[in-house]
Amino acid sequence: MRHYLKWFILIVAVTVAFGSVWQSEAWGRNRSTSSIQVTKTSLVLENYEFGPGVSKVVLETNANVRGVALQSDTSVTTAGVARQVKGAYLSDAQGNAQNGSSRYLTLELEVGYNPDDPSQSASPLTFDLSTYRNKWVSSYVVVVSNLSLRGERNRRNQLVSSEQEAIANKITPTADRFSERGTSSLAYAAYQPQNAAGGEKNPLIVWLHGIGEAGTDLNLPLLASEVTALTQDPIQSHFSSTGTGSQKGAHVLVPQSPSAWVDDSFNSQYAESLKATIDAYVSSHPDVDANRIYLAGASNGGGMTLKMGTSYPDYFAALIPIASPYPYQTQDDQGKTVYRLDDATKNSLKDQPMWLIHTANDASITPDSSALPFYKAIIDSGAENKWISYYESAIGTDLPGTNYNGHWSWIYFFNDQVTGVQNTSNVASMDGLSGLVATNPTQGGDSKATVKGIQYSNIFDWMNAQSR
Repeated sequence: MRHYLKWFILIVAVTVAFGSVWQSEAWGRNRSTSSIQVTKTSLVLENYEFGPGVSKVVLETNANVRGVALQSDTSVTTAGVARQVKGAYLSDAQGNAQNGSSRYLTLELEVGYNPDDPSQSASPLTFDLSTYRNKWVSSYVVVVSNLSLRGERNRRNQLVSSEQEAIANKITPTADRFSERGTSSLAYAAYQPQNAAGGEKNPLIVWLHGIGEAGTDLNLPLLASEVTALTQDPIQSHFSSTGTGSQKGAHVLVPQSPSAWVDDSFNSQYAESLKATIDAYVSSHPDVDANRIYLAGASNGGGMTLKMGTSYPDYFAALIPIASPYPYQTQDDQGKTVYRLDDATKNSLKDQPMWLIHTANDASITPDSSALPFYKAIIDSGAENKWISYYESAIGTDLPGTNYNGHWSWIYFFNDQVTGVQNTSNVASMDGLSGLVATNPTQGGDSKATVKGIQYSNIFDWMNAQSR
């Protein structure tokens, strides 16, 4: 009996030992195969006054993750710039938070801008002075260190680090608000509000980009400025439907030119193409009111706004040139400078509602040789319903107090801050340009646009009321 018991004990011992070895090896294999690694890094781009900023990075992992936590030494660097991490959470592939486990996790980043050295702003977009074009940077490396993750089958957290090129992986939720993309003479992107019902119609805002956004990448004119603000509630709520006016919203059309809209002489090879593109859009969207098409543009796009106004004087309900060049002539008559418009320009623009926007410290298109003499000349011609908001400088609100390039007066338009105008009586009576006083505190001037006895305290309310 003892002999059999000895063999039984020996067999049990061997079995236990073998099982322990097998379990240990299996655990080792599980630990090695469950190591979490980042396999792809994507950039979430949001619109800001200064252009696109990387507000989030989305990390795709090789296995499901059920927990993510920031450590005291967790760090993120994008394009060589250290970033403050605001939060971390499990998400879908687009960076939207979700519960449960996921192969995706998102890190929210503080977005900043350095006006003295924009290269230190970690922007994925750069301005090429040799071509005068915005372009995506060729490389955008994201480095993540010591991020604490817990795998779906792991009992302990694991510290994960990664370094990956991400410039090809762009997620653009704000630009995607322009859900219609197409080509009709010109490439374009468009936003549609809720369809007007009961026979009512919505107005249309056409936005013309600056020279830096010309080309073939439609995301450039959508992300290089805050044009997407035109599609969002604060501005959309200013526009009402034709009819009872009970419905809110406006279509927004953003065409793209392959090169500059206009040259230095205000000639354009794209005027007919732009007109055809707008016509085609109106024709394919029956709820657009063809009598309420508002044309706005910045810089070179502002020049094209004027070009279209002179080429098609009976087409647009209002023109809004921003930081724009302007056609006018000067004549020194016995020591006095007189500002004049040629008859063709004056006659074509005389009856078109216009609202100009410019800053005093615009060094790219100086107001003394553009907006101010033009405005003086057109007011002196007897034209009515012509307004100018004249600011001291371009001060931001996304990052409060940031003093941007003075050419960027369009930030006030997109921030819904254009409320004051220069007093037209002062302009008409002034000698030269001395009566125009740039003012930021009153948002462009201490007067209000007044048309047929109605006073407007906001440029979008004024636009909404204009109809040809």
